[in-house]
Amino acid sequence: MLVDVGTNTEVVIGNRHRMMAASCPAGPAFEGGQITFGMPSYDGAVESVELVNGRANCRTIGGVEPRGICGSGLVDLLAQLRSGGQMNHLGAFLDGGNEFFFAPEQGMSLTRADISALAQAKSANYSGQYIVLRNYGAPLEEISRLYLAGAFANHINVDNAMQIGFIADFSPGKITKMGNASLEGATLMLISGKMRQAAEELVRRVEHIELEATPDFFDIFVEGCMFKPMAGTFGAPDEA
Repeated sequence: MLVDVGTNTEVVIGNRHRMMAASCPAGPAFEGGQITFGMPSYDGAVESVELVNGRANCRTIGGVEPRGICGSGLVDLLAQLRSGGQMNHLGAFLDGGNEFFFAPEQGMSLTRADISALAQAKSANYSGQYIVLRNYGAPLEEISRLYLAGAFANHINVDNAMQIGFIADFSPGKITKMGNASLEGATLMLISGKMRQAAEELVRRVEHIELEATPDFFDIFVEGCMFKPMAGTFGAPDEA
């Protein structure tokens, strides 16, 4: 299974005999858009977070003072708030507050509005993976490997990502990070006619799934907005 994470996340599952794919319009939230102190992965971006006694220990790109928080930091922060008992599965703060200061010295916080935007972006990823896995008809334990592609996915903590349902709940040993696979693939097709022909033949065999045409898409999307792991088994489409 391949998950190429970005503003549009692409999900592909299969083998040499059969392949299915779907495109998930996740939006820019995990790339810094729509988030109060969100930013791309530049120097000063909080890239990882660990909560200790309710306070955030942040590491920034370049080791400089925090200027904002990027996608990998947001995944960590959400998972840490959830596991630390400061946020419930719906994204509400258990103290009744409206924000959590991850960099209090700089006045930087994660707000309820931020969490709502992140929940919807996360759910797009969740829904695409869930529906493709379900339509393919294989439980997670039968999928031999999960390949994570994209610059953002290359830096996420996979345990934290699975904890909040950002990616399917695979055994960590089955997960391989690939980096910018789309750029590498485009380069190969530009320099090799043979690779381009192989890619064109492969595309014709892929079964494309329109997520919005799935009868229970809305129910799956609502489930995906919750901050909890994805189920490991999937019923047939008419059973969900």
